[in-house]
Amino acid sequence: MFDKLKAAAGLAGMLKDLPRMQERLLQVKDELGRIQCVGHSSCRRVRAVMNGRIELVSVDIDPAIANAATNLARAELQTAVTEAINDAIRHARREAATRISQTAAEMGIPLPPQLLAHL
Repeated sequence: MFDKLKAAAGLAGMLKDLPRMQERLLQVKDELGRIQCVGHSSCRRVRAVMNGRIELVSVDIDPAIANAATNLARAELQTAVTEAINDAIRHARREAATRISQTAAEMGIPLPPQLLAHL
């Protein structure tokens, strides 16, 4: 019985802090939009930049590859671009999970690690 009462009191406390929590989560979303995570292809000649919201910001292709594109198989260039983008996504997801976890901890909200693993 007392456990249910404690849980109800905890929920009431969280509801009271809801506006502050919502504001903080909006701040984190804004911060994630400003974070830049860089990914590279295995040949290091293609670079992709993602923000923390997993949005592609830019793709840079080494001019040597661009100039030699006629000599480089189109499939190889496509593979390099794909590798760089996927690498950037992994970095951005890891950074987003770290920021969200830190913010949740600041607000006293326990997040199970498996929840953040799916970002």
